[in-house]
Amino acid sequence: MRSAYRSGRAVGIGPNRGVLSRCWNVGRSSSGLQVLVQYLLVLHLHGEPLQRLFLSGLVSSPMVSIGRVFSGVVFAAVVAVSVGLSEVGAACVAEGGSPEKREGGLVLHLAPTCTQVEREAHIVRGERIVETLERGHPVDLVGVIVQGDVLFDRLVPESASRSSTASEPPSHSKRARSQEEQLVHAGLRIRDSVVQGAVRHRSVTGTLRFEGPVDLQGTRFKEGVDLSWSGFQEAVELSGAVFEKEAYFVQGQFVGPLACRETRFGPSTRFHRSRFQSSVDCTGALFDGTAEFLEITSEQSVEFERSRFGSGVGFSGGRFKGRLNFRDAIFSRETFFTFTVFEGETMFTGSQFLGPADFSNAEFKRQDDLARARFDHPPLLAQAKRLEPPQSGGFFQTKNGQYVLTFGLLVTAALLVAYATKLK
Repeated sequence: MRSAYRSGRAVGIGPNRGVLSRCWNVGRSSSGLQVLVQYLLVLHLHGEPLQRLFLSGLVSSPMVSIGRVFSGVVFAAVVAVSVGLSEVGAACVAEGGSPEKREGGLVLHLAPTCTQVEREAHIVRGERIVETLERGHPVDLVGVIVQGDVLFDRLVPESASRSSTASEPPSHSKRARSQEEQLVHAGLRIRDSVVQGAVRHRSVTGTLRFEGPVDLQGTRFKEGVDLSWSGFQEAVELSGAVFEKEAYFVQGQFVGPLACRETRFGPSTRFHRSRFQSSVDCTGALFDGTAEFLEITSEQSVEFERSRFGSGVGFSGGRFKGRLNFRDAIFSRETFFTFTVFEGETMFTGSQFLGPADFSNAEFKRQDDLARARFDHPPLLAQAKRLEPPQSGGFFQTKNGQYVLTFGLLVTAALLVAYATKLK
């Protein structure tokens, strides 16, 4: 082989400029670089001096620039790098191995240590997600890149069952829809991922119903999300998600709990006329743009503690049957609670209204604590129904008054005892 090399012929597994170049071109990822170092290792094991290989110009200067080093040192470095890259490549795919079907579902978990190049090598197409759900199989993706739109309009409509619509109150707008549903029977989980395309359900005649849980925790949505006219039978997890563009859940039916803790919503968020039958937890959520919660109905507790509303926000016409918590929330611009009904405990302690706040025609069925909130502009309370604060009993109803009253009684008792003793 060495004689053949000296004569310039490509014999056996001798060094070949084309092979090395192709290895280097794919070496930008860990798997390609591993191929390169393994090729060099094979040359060394067959007696090919790596020092002469590098100095002979077979490996061009853009690929490797190396001085006069000993062949043994290079060999040791090649072995170390090869072993290290092998471990990294194996650690990237934590579960699933590739976006293949597992037991009928689409499963792929990429570890946080994966590089951007490695994630791009495991890209999942949006249409494949819909195809998997259409077959009734679950989708379980963690740390992946989803390329292309996820369009639920392509699902085949089915006749809506009575059980699915029994819990939904009739409304004029609801009757405009047909009795057809597009069903997602299995669970949908896209966690800590990046969705580069849009997520849409824009059917003008039917509704979309998720029968399993929906988990989008920690995922960044580069394009708009529109799941209007959708029903969610189980829990919906949006905590830590980032919506860079619009997020629409108009006329949503949330049977299970909704979690949007520390979620960042983009320029427009709409939950118009949505109904929440379980708890809603948006603690620490950030609404960068306009937020619309008009005419919503919540059956249980709703948490907006420490949430921030960067633009106008409207809760007008809503009905909150459970506890509503806005403690330490910040309303940066116009805020509307007109014709809103607060049936449960309502807390605004520590919240800040930096813009106008309109509570006209609102109804508080329990004692409110608006006095403990900060208003940069006087709140509008025209025709608002509020419970009168409890009447104070005067000085003796205060803590200091109680102390004075107790001391007075003790002194009176002592004087009576002294008087009785004197009479004896």
